[in-house]
Amino acid sequence: MTCFVTVGTTLFEDLINKVLSEESLNNLKKIGVKKIRLQIGKGNFESEVVDRVFKGVTSDEGYTRVEGLEIDYYRFKPSISEDMAEAFIVIGHAGAGTCLEVLALHLPFITVTNDKLMDNHQAELAVQLSDEGYLLHCTPSSLGETIVKEDLFSLRQFSAPSKKFVAEHIKQLVGIKNVQ
Repeated sequence: MTCFVTVGTTLFEDLINKVLSEESLNNLKKIGVKKIRLQIGKGNFESEVVDRVFKGVTSDEGYTRVEGLEIDYYRFKPSISEDMAEAFIVIGHAGAGTCLEVLALHLPFITVTNDKLMDNHQAELAVQLSDEGYLLHCTPSSLGETIVKEDLFSLRQFSAPSKKFVAEHIKQLVGIKNVQ
């Protein structure tokens, strides 16, 4: 079972490093994860992670085995949809696109917000979706304990609004009247 981790196009080194902490790796194994695939964006691994996990060698993409887990990573791909669809669980930033895509797949989802950013709109979205029971929300420092929360596997299923409803709402907003 795969855990897919994504930071999107941002620099979010705290997330990619914290998910590879001993606590997070042990807790991912406890919930049945056998493989971790990381989309690391512009970020870099801390030297401790490079030494402990990757035996001192990293590049723009790579693979290793550590503590009984397969770990692979890459910076960017044209689409990460396939990686999400193949995952057992997703851990990622709280970008609107990422949230909607993961929620539509009905996967257990932990959003990790960057608590170092000011005016972080992603935190607002993550907190709201968490309050409504669709995902779990944490910061990098609490990721390890969030992974083993029982709520992770009993989250509400997200239902996207119908396309017709959205189209009608947009028409109303721009002042287009329905013609009968």
